[in-house]
Amino acid sequence: MVIFRPLLKALLFCLVVGQSTAFAALKVEKEKFDNGVVSRESYYQDSRLVERRYFNIDGVFTAWTRFTYPAAGRVIVTDLSVEKESYGLVQTREEWTGLDANNSQTEKSRLIRKWHFTKEAPFNLEYVGWNEQTSPFREIQKDYLDKNEKVTSSVYLYYKGTDEKPYAFIEKDPAGKTIAEFSLYEKYDLEKSLREAGKTAAEIKVLKNQRENPDKFVIAIIDSGFDYNHSELVTKWWNNPAEPVDGIDNDGNGWVDDNFGWDQVRDIGLPTESTSGLQKDHRPLSHGTHVAHIATKGLNNVALVGFAGDYTRAEYIKKMSAFIKQHKVRLVNMSLGFPSDNKDMLGLRDGIRAYKTMIEENPETLFVVASGNAGQDLDISKNRQYPASFTHPNVMKVGALNAATIEEVTPENATMADFSNFGQDNVDILAPGVDVNAASLGGGLIKHSGTSMATPYMVNLIAQLWAELPHLTAAEVRQLFIETAQVTKTPAPIKSRGYVDLKAALLKGKIKKLQGRSAALEGPNCWNASTYLAGISQGIHHTVGSEFANVLESPLCTQISREEAQAGDIVALRRVNRKGKVLPAAFASEVHGDTHLNSGIGFTKNGVMPQAPYEVQSSEHIFNKYRSTDGRECKKLGIERQDCRLVEMVYRCQTLESYMNARGGLNAFEQDIQLALDKAEKNLEEHFLNGKQLNPDFSLQGIAGRIEGLKAQGSTQMVIDYFESRLTSLEFGN
Repeated sequence: MVIFRPLLKALLFCLVVGQSTAFAALKVEKEKFDNGVVSRESYYQDSRLVERRYFNIDGVFTAWTRFTYPAAGRVIVTDLSVEKESYGLVQTREEWTGLDANNSQTEKSRLIRKWHFTKEAPFNLEYVGWNEQTSPFREIQKDYLDKNEKVTSSVYLYYKGTDEKPYAFIEKDPAGKTIAEFSLYEKYDLEKSLREAGKTAAEIKVLKNQRENPDKFVIAIIDSGFDYNHSELVTKWWNNPAEPVDGIDNDGNGWVDDNFGWDQVRDIGLPTESTSGLQKDHRPLSHGTHVAHIATKGLNNVALVGFAGDYTRAEYIKKMSAFIKQHKVRLVNMSLGFPSDNKDMLGLRDGIRAYKTMIEENPETLFVVASGNAGQDLDISKNRQYPASFTHPNVMKVGALNAATIEEVTPENATMADFSNFGQDNVDILAPGVDVNAASLGGGLIKHSGTSMATPYMVNLIAQLWAELPHLTAAEVRQLFIETAQVTKTPAPIKSRGYVDLKAALLKGKIKKLQGRSAALEGPNCWNASTYLAGISQGIHHTVGSEFANVLESPLCTQISREEAQAGDIVALRRVNRKGKVLPAAFASEVHGDTHLNSGIGFTKNGVMPQAPYEVQSSEHIFNKYRSTDGRECKKLGIERQDCRLVEMVYRCQTLESYMNARGGLNAFEQDIQLALDKAEKNLEEHFLNGKQLNPDFSLQGIAGRIEGLKAQGSTQMVIDYFESRLTSLEFGN
């Protein structure tokens, strides 16, 4: 680098002298190489060293340090950049005590605090760390500052004995209010966590019972570890019915009390964040906690199993595989990856082989894996990483979409994140992976980016689909999502060429399940078919006209024009009066419902009789079929023809969960009723569609009373009406 001598001289005067220092007070000492070139310049003010500049043997300015004295015996040492693009910017800053007269460290020197900056210009300040003043001199406090250098929060770190890593932290705001708190291997305490989150005793009872529900869809996550008492996760953990917490290895797998997972570091059934959660040089965070929340966010029918610790060890991987097989875990999140390491230079070869065996030994489990963040083509052999480069049909490889949520994405604005790995053969699909907001270690939420975030986002959507279509195999689920992906405007260089579309996958999967079939028993009808395909109903059964009307008129559905119709929208044949208003009574207004597939094509079931199949028909045929008899029907109802006109109306609907998630979510009591109604609908589907006898324990008794109690528990009338209308349909034939 060439020295700009006039510029350096001018900067020297203004930067070193300061606001109130006279230039005459400065003393400069110079040291030289043997060739006469200055090697170091030291600047003194009132006999105290205030600045040093270093040069190489060619006279190039190479380093720049300034010294200030905040109190007696204390020195702040600041290193500034000498690069042209960042000249004069602060790179490092530390406060010391016990330095010698030349501000060099001695045996008595102690680091008081350190300002941590980003490694690249403009060297933004991340936090200020404070150190112990006695051995072993660990960091005990981190202050986070705003742009005006005012403290926004402080993290206090706690250690056991002389351990290098902290075991706990508390984060507080400037007023002393606790923001976050975490301790390694603390007791899993559902009730305490819910009380601290403000839940009532009644809510805690309901949520505790939900966790003990054995019918939940189980998701396993292999990661760094988890804050299992986080308010967003504490109710999500699986309650392994074969392994109660009693100090005994009840399921015989070699792990004692693996009730909801395992920690490889301490060999206990508390999968805590022990590997990366409390790193000294970063804000306390947990990769696994963030991943687990994304995978389960908004879902009430899932249960988590967590595997924490060193997930590269072959023996640990084998035991995880055996657990997955023994407990028939169908979905596994793997936001992790390793280079191929064919020569075992990194000691990863056995671990990679163990993962391959795990995948092969669990063919009915879908392993969803991160493609990686290097922005590389995984189809090129030198770029391969595992498990993303495995080609098994039960491995889904996920890249990152440049978005935080799927709701903000359209085919026109969707792009692949620039850091995401890709490959026509080795990456299947994209999911949101930029600034995804989810659980942070110790409480609260934090935004992270990466294919590690896109992977659990995909798992969340897969869990929703698989819970509704449990008959599908792992390979079929993967293929269904690939086939129904939305292709981006510039096709992404991956297998599906685009991003996940849950609605399209569900629609295609449900139609494939029903098309050409007939129900085994009388009852299932067109209204049920259309609400089922729209996601309003969770099973095949009879839907009464009043429920159909209530749904269409509720905030869950929005009427749109025929021209706006998209696949999955409900096409309702309804009667209106001469003013175009829908007739007030459902028995008079509701005639038929079908599902829009594409221009001029619908999917329907014409009638309640078993012989009426589920089929694709032209929209014109469907309308004409019911219009041909509508005059006689109006006459039977005693309504004048001009006040009884059949019209076609199109509605775009969303599920209750989707609607309520945008408004704070369902409360504990509403979740409980929703789960009960979903379970009842699935039981009735087995009865009506497949002719199976209802379970002797099947009963709708009690649900009505719980719905009645929702008013006192803060539910809106819309939610209550929705539940009541669903229950009315389920009572048909029971």
